[in-house]
Amino acid sequence: MLILYSATTDKQAPPPDTGKLVRFIIVAIIVVAVFAVIGNQSVILSMNFTEFGEQFSKPLYFSLISTMILSAIALVRVNIVGRSSIFWYGLSTAIGFIGKSTQQSISNNIPSFKDYKLSPVQFVVWQITKILLFGAFFVNIMFGFAAISFLDGNDLGLENLSNLFSLPFVTPNTDPSYSVNHIVPMIPALLILLPPILAAIGIRLVLYVGIHKILHVITSYLQDSNSGKPRYLNYVSTIETIIGVAILWLGFNQFFTDQIDYNTRYIIGGTLLIGFTLLVFSIVDRIRARVLTHMFKRDVYIRILLVIAIGIVVLGLVTVNNSIADSKKN
Repeated sequence: MLILYSATTDKQAPPPDTGKLVRFIIVAIIVVAVFAVIGNQSVILSMNFTEFGEQFSKPLYFSLISTMILSAIALVRVNIVGRSSIFWYGLSTAIGFIGKSTQQSISNNIPSFKDYKLSPVQFVVWQITKILLFGAFFVNIMFGFAAISFLDGNDLGLENLSNLFSLPFVTPNTDPSYSVNHIVPMIPALLILLPPILAAIGIRLVLYVGIHKILHVITSYLQDSNSGKPRYLNYVSTIETIIGVAILWLGFNQFFTDQIDYNTRYIIGGTLLIGFTLLVFSIVDRIRARVLTHMFKRDVYIRILLVIAIGIVVLGLVTVNNSIADSKKN
């Protein structure tokens, strides 16, 4: 009997649903890792409690407080509407490539990060899991001690923090009592409480403003390119937001430097002005992106020249100040 060859008869059976299996294995690994960490630490804690008692429990208590506060600031998301996740999006995308034909375009298999959402229950559980998995990286005993002291009513000099924001823009009195009354009370907050909080906020900005928005731009571009309608002006607006927020954060941190002189005011002012300018351009471009897809060349020149002009003005003011200071010394 003659059997005619057909391409349809040569097709392989569809691959099994490996996506669910891989996702289940990843979840199982995370659960096992969490329980392993908890079990190991429980044994260590029990032994140390038995051996050292309160001498061990106090530092542990402060460590747990710092872990909860700092990891929550850095990692926990509260946007229950968006419910996005870099980790689970990357895992879901990687699983999506399993069993796909290698002849297909890669961009066709990459889903939009903007449209990816966890379920409400998954989202809440993942926020708790992040604290359990990565909380150890945020242990800071001194911060935990300061946080408890603050909650007990000791403001640690935070009530004088407004003086810090005005310090770069005023010429302080040479009377030693000025520093005693305005600077010294802030030292506990500046040395113990604020640096870990600023570091945690910086990590949060990198994750949820930087990486999240970059993923959004890349995946949106791939999706729009597949449909033949890339929206370049929309992407530029998002990039302006990322750069603007980064520059504003850099300018804000200049208030907490240990080197404040007569030039700091110009550096802070110029940095904040550039950041706010980019955010304004971002808002304008976001509005224009509703009807336009590309940015005009003159708009590019305006943005570049304005940023350069602000930089030149700041550099000029710093140079003049340095010249005046040098002439007074001589």
